[in-house]
Amino acid sequence: MNNLEFNEVRERKVDNSVHNKLISTIRAVIVEKQTLTKSEKEKVASVLSDILCLGKESVYRRLRGEVRFSFEEVALISRALSFSVDNIIGAQANEKAIFEINSVDAHQTNAAYTKRLENHIKVIRKINKDKNSHLKCAYSNLPFFFYLHYENLAKFRMFKNAYQINKSYPLPFKEFVVEKELVNVQKLFISEMRKIRHSSIIISQDIFISIIREINYFYNLNLLDDDDLHILKEELHNLRDELYSYAVSGQYGNDTEIYLYLSNVDIEASYLLIEGDGISQAHLAIYGISGINSQNKNIRDVHNEWIESLKRYSTLITFGGEIQRHKFFKEQKNIINTLLP
Repeated sequence: MNNLEFNEVRERKVDNSVHNKLISTIRAVIVEKQTLTKSEKEKVASVLSDILCLGKESVYRRLRGEVRFSFEEVALISRALSFSVDNIIGAQANEKAIFEINSVDAHQTNAAYTKRLENHIKVIRKINKDKNSHLKCAYSNLPFFFYLHYENLAKFRMFKNAYQINKSYPLPFKEFVVEKELVNVQKLFISEMRKIRHSSIIISQDIFISIIREINYFYNLNLLDDDDLHILKEELHNLRDELYSYAVSGQYGNDTEIYLYLSNVDIEASYLLIEGDGISQAHLAIYGISGINSQNKNIRDVHNEWIESLKRYSTLITFGGEIQRHKFFKEQKNIINTLLP
């Protein structure tokens, strides 16, 4: 056998290995999906046919390995079934990982962000099957999962992103529309996040400063009026009170544990890691309301190590640190009161 023939055989073996791993992953995920009927779970080809908009014979040829799945088809399947392709395609080296970019189309913000949150909800629900599910995060600003259930604060987050991305003439805050479907999905997202059993949340001591600065900025542009400011200010105070109650009780009111930490050093970016039921998803918050996700084990380990290292420079204000806790929340109240006018 010459080198060319050997390389062809070796490449074929690698391809078969990747193909077989992809098929086994697809079968395992379909069997686990609660939304499918028993007959659908038994008919993998039927599920794939719907996802790919292909005839069943075309799907069967792919399942048998006679025809390879295209990159676009693998992407469609992994997105529809919510699994990572990192290990399937062999990105196991420490320096390599696959990231999913969760960018939101600026021209279809409501629909795009709704779909993105729905995908997050699917992952969180899977993770919450585990009675030992974990959330670990460190935030340089106000964590979005603390306030998406506040109508106007959540709306301001979308408004700010739309203003920054869209090149069209900006609308006043009052005229900016957040569709009802998105409002409901945001509340559902918060509900699922609060079912995670163990949460360790590291926050900056300046978490309210950036949002106050942003609100004042848009007020000075005449895109927010006095009524808008009053409503946002009231919601921020309510949020502050809510966070204080979590710091004191250490729970959301259900069978969960929350540990709030105050960082004594600057947090350069915002990191989030959720784990449970054999799933780990790391999230890095970038590009406004967008971000990047990875289920790669190495990224998970780096995220975990970094968040744990930040704890060493932080003060636990849940079940302790009463003096620092009282001082912190008093300062946040004063910061909120600096809102114009």
